[in-house]
Amino acid sequence: MIVLTFFFLWITVNFNIEAEAVLAYFLIFTFGILHGSNDLKLIQKTSSGSNKNFFLRALASYVTVIGLTVLFFSIVPALALVFFVLASSYHFGEQHWSENTRPSPLTYIFYSCYGLVIFFLLFYTNADEVTPIVSQVTGFHMQPQYYLYVLIASFAGFLGIYLWWYARKKIKVNLVKELFFLLVFVIVFKTASLLWAFSIYFVVWHSIPSLRDQTNYLYGKVTKNTLLKYVKTSFVYWLVSMIGLGLLYYLFHDKQGLFLSIMIYFLAAITFPHVIVMNRLNRT
Repeated sequence: MIVLTFFFLWITVNFNIEAEAVLAYFLIFTFGILHGSNDLKLIQKTSSGSNKNFFLRALASYVTVIGLTVLFFSIVPALALVFFVLASSYHFGEQHWSENTRPSPLTYIFYSCYGLVIFFLLFYTNADEVTPIVSQVTGFHMQPQYYLYVLIASFAGFLGIYLWWYARKKIKVNLVKELFFLLVFVIVFKTASLLWAFSIYFVVWHSIPSLRDQTNYLYGKVTKNTLLKYVKTSFVYWLVSMIGLGLLYYLFHDKQGLFLSIMIYFLAAITFPHVIVMNRLNRT
């Protein structure tokens, strides 16, 4: 992961921003979307349900969550964006730390604090790009210092909980290694454009490890054959997502601000149910 990260950082230095954007979209729309395209299979596995009626109920519940998310953004976009960032932060933290922690109320806070460190480190180092996006979606103009305040508070929460657990011998992860990873993220986020920086973290540090964990959970091991099985079972849902996104782009590509808002709604709509499914998987 470190090697791949620095390879992508080399691309940042040697290619222009347009090339970065093309590669970023490619990574997000392949590995990024794919890692959340097998949720119904995971629901069946965690619930031990295999009949057609169970599948249809799971599908209906999944689509309902997506629909409610879109409605939420349509009615109160500012509040919905806050929930989207919080849910995604928790999800990032859970993916990174779930193998080394046990479920508890404090664990949920720990996951969220770590994910918020990632998000607001990205926001603060790319404030000039982030603020217009937030303004387009919510109508509010965020000052860069607010990103820094949240970053400091979330890092303090993350570090405080870690030290509390370490003192009570409830966690054995090397803190120096984790701080080194955060330093790597600082370098990447400061050097790359917003989209390219996000795609590097989202794909290399989140989506690929998640694909590994999901494949291992579904098939018991990670091999070329089991990865192909994963792709086959998730391909239809991935294709539907891509067709939907392609249609949105066709309709709104000439209205940059509107399409950007719809793009965020789309990503949030498929993120919320995925977060719920992965939380259930980790608890089981």
